[in-house]
Amino acid sequence: MRDRIQTVLRQLARSSDVEVRWLNTLSLLEFTGARKISRTVADRHPTLEVLGHLADETRHAFTFKRLACEVAGREVTELLSAGAAATWFQSLDRELAAWATQVTGEADVHLHYLLTTAVVERRAMVLYPLYKAATRHPAVREEMGRVVTEEQGHRRAIEDACHERLAKVGATLEPALALEERLFESFLNVLERDVAAALESAQAA
Repeated sequence: MRDRIQTVLRQLARSSDVEVRWLNTLSLLEFTGARKISRTVADRHPTLEVLGHLADETRHAFTFKRLACEVAGREVTELLSAGAAATWFQSLDRELAAWATQVTGEADVHLHYLLTTAVVERRAMVLYPLYKAATRHPAVREEMGRVVTEEQGHRRAIEDACHERLAKVGATLEPALALEERLFESFLNVLERDVAAALESAQAA
């Protein structure tokens, strides 16, 4: 799947109009993650770790939106494969919660938060470096480097916490990662079609 991701990112980076929509979609996904945190583990004054994660997600949503607007030279509202992106995140969130409840025997909001964060950031560690390499815009490349560094910073701690919690019930993170892989492939299928259609439309214009 990595090769497919690399290919579609290289394709969308050929067109600034398509890349702007991609950046705005990344902003939407980061915003969705921030909103999910604020409604669950940060619905009341949370720990320093959770506040830091919420701040990172919000800042990344802002960064991607700002980059989209800078590349476009205007306010950007267009998205790329937005429905499929939202379905990936929401389905992942829901199915991970069900899996965690099944393996632990209880609904644990904090474990659910840790699992969703761990698998989403594992995906980001594939997606973001590949996009950084694909983009032709120096400002985007520079900011992607910062985002990757920040994501790596708390990914390790969160994965360690997941492993510790799951080990207590004899489970591992692998089923959660396999679940995300399956759901992300559905998103990728749509993204590939949408990028091809957008590039074809741009060439015909």
